[in-house]
Amino acid sequence: MPLTVTVPASLGARPVADTRTFLTWVKGESDRVRFLLPVVVYPPGRNEPVKPPRSYEKYLAFLRGQVDYHAKWRDKTETSVDGHPATLMTGTTDWSLNGSLGCPMADGDAADDCYGLQPEYALRVAVIDIGDRTPLVAWTTVNIEQQRETSAEFTRFEAMLRSLRFSPRS
Repeated sequence: MPLTVTVPASLGARPVADTRTFLTWVKGESDRVRFLLPVVVYPPGRNEPVKPPRSYEKYLAFLRGQVDYHAKWRDKTETSVDGHPATLMTGTTDWSLNGSLGCPMADGDAADDCYGLQPEYALRVAVIDIGDRTPLVAWTTVNIEQQRETSAEFTRFEAMLRSLRFSPRS
């Protein structure tokens, strides 16, 4: 999904990874922003990947269902990103949920090569409905073992989302 986004100077001008399904900036424990079109997901409690839910509503239900595996979702907000329906929420967990947000490739070695809630992080997650495909998932992380306050990073992330523009598919 081609897109443009205004990146804060604190993250640097160039992403660390930029592929067809994954875009990320990493400047430190609390300076990470990621955009993912999940190719596969690892549902909590399973060791094998599956295709992610294909609709926005089903993907949100998949995330909310992770509460049975210690995921905690709060601060939910319905919004839009470049005219597309989106849901923002903050996720935390007491247990590692590797791969529960998704993986940028289907041939990764394991859920450890993927992304999901982790006990040491608070994630501000955006699930964006992009139409007839798996939703775009974006998030920022704050290491809450090192820093309890999340508002600056979450505000920065939400400003990035307001600047996001989807380009027509070529």
